[in-house]
Amino acid sequence: MTVIHEDAVFGSALRSEVPDVAAEVTIRIRREFPALSSARYLDSLVESLVGHFFDLPADPAIVSDEVLGQARAAGVEEAMTGRGPQALQAAVRLGAGVAIARMTEHAERLGVYTAISAVGRMVQVAFAYTERVAEAVSAGHDSAGARTGVDSERHRRKLLELLLRPLPGQSEIKEAARDAGWAMPRSVAAVALRSHGPGTAGPTLPPDTLLGLHLDEPCLIMPDPDGPGRRHQLGRSLRGWSAAIGPTVGLAEAARSLRWAGHAMDLLRSGRIGADRPVRATDHLPHLMTSWGADLVDLMAADRLAPLDSVRAPLRHELEATLLALLECHFRASVAAARLHVHPQTVRYRLRKLEALFGDALYEPRDQLDLHLLLHSRLTGRPQAKPA
Repeated sequence: MTVIHEDAVFGSALRSEVPDVAAEVTIRIRREFPALSSARYLDSLVESLVGHFFDLPADPAIVSDEVLGQARAAGVEEAMTGRGPQALQAAVRLGAGVAIARMTEHAERLGVYTAISAVGRMVQVAFAYTERVAEAVSAGHDSAGARTGVDSERHRRKLLELLLRPLPGQSEIKEAARDAGWAMPRSVAAVALRSHGPGTAGPTLPPDTLLGLHLDEPCLIMPDPDGPGRRHQLGRSLRGWSAAIGPTVGLAEAARSLRWAGHAMDLLRSGRIGADRPVRATDHLPHLMTSWGADLVDLMAADRLAPLDSVRAPLRHELEATLLALLECHFRASVAAARLHVHPQTVRYRLRKLEALFGDALYEPRDQLDLHLLLHSRLTGRPQAKPA
């Protein structure tokens, strides 16, 4: 029996076993961690690790920057594939356990005897180094994750800005979406945003939402805006923000959606419309139409609503409100009365007054459209309480 009392001789006697032990470790890792089976780094990393373990008994202070560098690179690769570092770290620890067990067995088979203290020191050093390797994996993974996060945010901003350009090309959109890791939806809506004051926290949004708080006019792009619960979900995510949702459009028309969302936000700012949740531009079409031609609306109102000028102010306002309600309720007096919170007979009385003032124009479809828009602008265009 060969008696070896020195750690250096012990390590040297087992160095020839590295290839076989490395092969066994690799097989075990592939069996117990299938996700790592196709990892390009696995064979070389395991062989380097096992080889370094066998060098440690001879020189516990030996430092292998190459092995730690391989471990960091492996951590980076795991991050780039979207996996966490835990599986690789567990595989490293598994490999260390197998390597230590096989070293002891081979020593006995070779007739090598070592003092228990030597084996203990070897195990202690090997496991300490294993933790250094695991830390290197984590460091590589974290650094890649940070770079990936920065790159991902940059790509998402680039995609958002592309979509907000007039009619971007489909191939451009596909490439930018791929770079950003963004699944292209069938439809989107742009949302104009306004914070309620300094220090407002940024919104917490679903990951498929593209957020543009860095823009001069903050906004976001919401995929599949007509999906179940999307508006409610948006409202919960935007506490502390006012929001105006543009029309639903295809991807290449997001800029058009944002333009109308911006017009709706202008109405919200002015107090012409108010809401404690995100407003939809398409719910305020008369406001949007008349706000674009305010001068023309005033001129038309002076002409088309002139019959009301002969009525004193309090009654004039009642007649205006009643006519608008009748137009929107298809001249059903009972429905209009419920909306106005008055008796149906009161509505019928006012209708007779209106018929006397407007004559046949009251029932002409083209005139009704003009009257509806003008009354809507005049009555609902009065500033409301601004949102907090």
